[in-house]
Amino acid sequence: MQKRNLFFKAQLASLVILLSSIPASAAVSAANTPAPGSVGDQVATLWQLIVAGGVCMIFQGLLSILGLALILYHFKTINVNRLVPVDFCENLMLLLEKKEYDKAISISKQQDNLVSQIALKVLPRVARGKLTPAQVEGVIQAEGKAPIEKMWQNLAYLGDVAVVSPLLGLLGTVLGIVNAFHYFKGGSIHPGVLTQGLAKAMVNTVFGLIVAVVCLVFYAYFRGKVSEATSRAESAATEMVHALSR
Repeated sequence: MQKRNLFFKAQLASLVILLSSIPASAAVSAANTPAPGSVGDQVATLWQLIVAGGVCMIFQGLLSILGLALILYHFKTINVNRLVPVDFCENLMLLLEKKEYDKAISISKQQDNLVSQIALKVLPRVARGKLTPAQVEGVIQAEGKAPIEKMWQNLAYLGDVAVVSPLLGLLGTVLGIVNAFHYFKGGSIHPGVLTQGLAKAMVNTVFGLIVAVVCLVFYAYFRGKVSEATSRAESAATEMVHALSR
């Protein structure tokens, strides 16, 4: 439930920032309208806008790197078939039903997954007679809870990036708009200068939304994978309890 609330909060934050950027969208378009010249001049102008985003753009860049690193990390670690392999679970349950605990421990040492981690914590104690059938269920639940919570916690960091990025973009935009309205002090306002200042401010919002949208998409994808792995691990743990309680 907490993970679902985090996802909806991130969506709400992105929507708020998007709505706040609509009134100034015309300013961005005006500033980015290509003037007569080469393509190189247009690229330089975009780079100037990014640089003019200020300190907030530096933190936005760091957040984008962090988000990319988290995405690559989750692609490497969150693999349902590797976390809860079907063949391994079937072989393990077959050995448990036959009371061949030594062989079950041996095959668990050969693989690193959620089920093998639980088995290596429980089976040695069962083999030595230190756990009664009544205690098995509680121990399995306790041992299986830690790695699953760790996966959810690591995934929450990606959701945090998706929440913080648009808010940081809004902060940079507000600071840029405040700076742009300093042109009013002179008494006369040049529309082109004011529009350019607003466009520079809006770069923060645009960049923050890009980072947030990408992170939210992958957060939703990995959340589904973690949920599936959790469901499979819980099912395997239930079968393990039944096999050891017989």
